[in-house]
Amino acid sequence: MQRRTLLQASLLPLAAAAGVIPGRVLAAYPKKAFKAKKIADALRETVGTADIAESDEIVIEMPSIASHPDLVPVRIRSGFANTESISIVVAANPSPLAAHYRLHTPQAYVTTRVRMAGSGDVLVVVKADGKLYSRRQAVSVGGKGCET
Repeated sequence: MQRRTLLQASLLPLAAAAGVIPGRVLAAYPKKAFKAKKIADALRETVGTADIAESDEIVIEMPSIASHPDLVPVRIRSGFANTESISIVVAANPSPLAAHYRLHTPQAYVTTRVRMAGSGDVLVVVKADGKLYSRRQAVSVGGKGCET
């Protein structure tokens, strides 16, 4: 059993029952999107479409060569006012959707780390004022990346 599956199966129901995690948060989890094997399917489940315009208003800060593919730092900044969500898609991963953040404050940036199965594009999708925008960056992976 994978660690993530174990944690979801044991800790999330306990936290929800204790009232630590509201039920609507668990209901909003895009399970199908994170299990999708194709980028287009993951995007359709997350943002409703895979047809998204490219934009220079999104800034992706991450190394162009990742020496530790299990811990690739990513910082994303959106230049759009009213940024509603930011999604990170790693093209080389077996399940390409790495993260999806719904933003409820004027915050227009996300900092995280992602796992990469191999070299390829990292695609960022930003939803702002009901419109979708994307930006991609190529990353070369040195070493063994995620395999599951």
